Amino acid sequence: MKIKTLNNYINDENTYIVYDENTKNGLVIDPGYNCDGILKAASDDELNIKYILITHCHYDHISDLEELREKTKAPLVSSKWGSVNIGNPDINHSVLGLGYALSAKKSDIILNDNEELTLDSIKIKCIYTPGHTNCGVSYLINGKKLFVGDTLFLRSIGRSDLPTGDSETLVSSIKNKLYTLDDEIDVFTGHGSVTTIGYEKKFNMFVKG
Repeated sequence: MKIKTLNNYINDENTYIVYDENTKNGLVIDPGYNCDGILKAASDDELNIKYILITHCHYDHISDLEELREKTKAPLVSSKWGSVNIGNPDINHSVLGLGYALSAKKSDIILNDNEELTLDSIKIKCIYTPGHTNCGVSYLINGKKLFVGDTLFLRSIGRSDLPTGDSETLVSSIKNKLYTLDDEIDVFTGHGSVTTIGYEKKFNMFVKG
């Protein structure tokens, strides 16, 4: 398994391409990077995008979702509430962030908490981690790489003052869902640098392990 990171410098949003280096089949997590750039990055390694996953509904993580879904024909994967919220501009904050209302179509595949999805050698476990939004999930891939969206950052956590956010729920998700995972797991954040579970448990001033 390999990972490519595409960073949208405008809002420091990280879009990830995760793929099986043998079959060249892969998936995109949080398509906030421009669609043509995602497709070029995939084409550079001759990758076939089979799934699109989102960690939550905010515009900076789904701005190019529909164009990417149309061009790749890849099904969209999310939580139940993620499928609902991406169609609501008042919740996805697209008018404020993009200057226009973004209303994406509902997801093709809904994953429940702890449900798994497999793509060749890539095994994806969906972990519900609400708090930043009520639809937030994290994806644990092959038990070693964790994609958390805006739930957890390097020495920080996501904000909880936007629609459907809740601070107590966010802290609970981090403590009870993420900090219970192995310390060695790499954490790929929605903004900023990669960290680890063990590092955040020790040094995150907002939520200590």
